[in-house]
Amino acid sequence: MKWQKKKQAALLLTASAALAVAGCNQGGGAGQTGGSEPSGTPTFKVLFDFNVDAKGMSLTDNEYIDYLQEKTGVRVELESPGSAGYLDKLNILMASGDYPDAFMVSDNDKNKLMQFATDGLLTDIAPYLDKYPNLKNAMPKEAWLPVTQDGKIWAIPYNRHDGFHQVVYINKNWMETLGLEIPRTIDEFYQVMKAFTDQDPDRNGKNDTFGLLAINGMLYGGKMFKAAFDAETYKFRNGELLPPEITEEYKNYLIFMNKLIEEKILDPEWPTTVGTIYRQKISTGKYGLTNNYWHFASGAQLAPGTAEQFIAIEPPLRPDGTPTKFSYSSTNRHYIAIPKDTKQVEELLKFIDWALSPEGTRYHYLGIEGKHYTTNNGKYEKTANERANLHWAFSMVKHGQLNDEVKAYMQADYEDHVIDNLTLANELGQLDKIAASLPYYPELTAYNLPKIVEEYTAKAILGNEKVEDTWDDYVKKYRASGGDKAIKLWTEWYLKEGQNLQ
Repeated sequence: MKWQKKKQAALLLTASAALAVAGCNQGGGAGQTGGSEPSGTPTFKVLFDFNVDAKGMSLTDNEYIDYLQEKTGVRVELESPGSAGYLDKLNILMASGDYPDAFMVSDNDKNKLMQFATDGLLTDIAPYLDKYPNLKNAMPKEAWLPVTQDGKIWAIPYNRHDGFHQVVYINKNWMETLGLEIPRTIDEFYQVMKAFTDQDPDRNGKNDTFGLLAINGMLYGGKMFKAAFDAETYKFRNGELLPPEITEEYKNYLIFMNKLIEEKILDPEWPTTVGTIYRQKISTGKYGLTNNYWHFASGAQLAPGTAEQFIAIEPPLRPDGTPTKFSYSSTNRHYIAIPKDTKQVEELLKFIDWALSPEGTRYHYLGIEGKHYTTNNGKYEKTANERANLHWAFSMVKHGQLNDEVKAYMQADYEDHVIDNLTLANELGQLDKIAASLPYYPELTAYNLPKIVEEYTAKAILGNEKVEDTWDDYVKKYRASGGDKAIKLWTEWYLKEGQNLQ
């Protein structure tokens, strides 16, 4: 199936160069029969950004594509220019008018997708939903929020079954050695972390342990306390919708985290601790507390025996004694968008609707029955034929429901105690619907408010900025650097539509 040509010859050279770099096909006609496929088989080329190794597997001809075609009558072939510069390559294609039939954009890059929608380049999915029961009913309603604006839906979510994914892990061996109880309040967590730091919990006679391990960005290690101080969600105060990073709750969170640095409870190398380094550190057995994904307990990519040292617990209670919830601005991994000129859109949506069906869901988790798994007395068992790393990608989307059937599928890959952690993570999670639903405002792209937040956060936690003395100046800088404009737009939207989300 061809990419559609939309602009003058002057742009063709740019588009051709982009396609050469991206490795995109230039096959048959959009929404028509292409290549050697049987006559009448709709074939769609989908641009996709992978973050796992394809290990040499063909993206246009493999057992998954054939299986899905057999089930749906539609053939979907993926094209991947590679993660490096993916958005740049997508930008070139969209600017040239040489559109793929569909394309993937990660949740982190949602604003790019909404920019394409603002430019009039995408198909509105909303008018089609009533025709596709799985697409309409299986997909959680909240999954659509990030790509819905003014009643129009600009892409289809890949909704994660582990969209709520964080739990707290505590070193049970150290708890037993020091005779400590599981902490519940913020102060109790502090006392336990201090004991882990000062009381030689590994009994090696050295002062070489830390109460808390965190990662750059504080997703691991910091999120439990950000949540406990209620510093993760938007707040409507004094007639304004405020981002969490300039609220008093965030200020209190920073003061607490700086205290952990000053008392050498928090590993001071956290600003340079990326994923690989984090896993190496936790595997040394020198850390007592962190928060991480539910599947940390599986021990994957950790030194043998590391995961067994930890148990999952709930995060600290909030200062007022209420249970803490981890907040998330989205539960989606990515989105599949369809350019406005793609032909046979309903055939592509037919394919996606099947992917969200019970049969499609089973394929997504287990692969092809008889090839990758078998059923034995109601239990699903993997065969010796391993699913490829990319098998899930060829269905493009999923609904993310975590029901008993999905858990039964997961038992083919995970032990029960690991799945129990996922259940706990779901109980502890909540969607910040305000953050999920905030519209895309092109006029805000000139500002880099996240950079201001990141820099101040790092300096404040490390003690390079004394929060009590510099907080007001930080807030003034945020507001003067585009924050006031953003808050004005967010507030206007909130007063008009956002109040209905709470």
